[in-house]
Amino acid sequence: MRSAILAAVFLAAPVLAAEDKPVVKEIPTKDLKLKVPNGGKPTAPVIVASAEELAKCPVCSGEIEAVKKLVDFSKEKLVVFAWAGSGQDKVELTAETKDGKTLLVTSFTPGRTRDLRQHVKLYAVPKGAEIKK
Repeated sequence: MRSAILAAVFLAAPVLAAEDKPVVKEIPTKDLKLKVPNGGKPTAPVIVASAEELAKCPVCSGEIEAVKKLVDFSKEKLVVFAWAGSGQDKVELTAETKDGKTLLVTSFTPGRTRDLRQHVKLYAVPKGAEIKK
């Protein structure tokens, strides 16, 4: 009896937790030919809310059709991070729900190496989400 109750709790917990958390989907950039513009900063993302804005995005200029297939602009917007820096630099985008609104929190961890690498991170996030730096 006890094991049946524990199994029900452990199986239901992930389902309940998944419903509360807003979705932040990282888009793989491995096969995309994206450009890092001069002056790109890991702390200043570019927000692309529509397919028309995507056409004007300098980072995605060579891969517009491929990115359009990965983002549903009717429900989502695209958050683009593009910068040059240490090979160990890391940018993360996490979502929180506060007062019924989705709040996106960005964090940047600078790398310790002196090698210069180009970084591009793409995230599909809910259309109504706000970004906090």
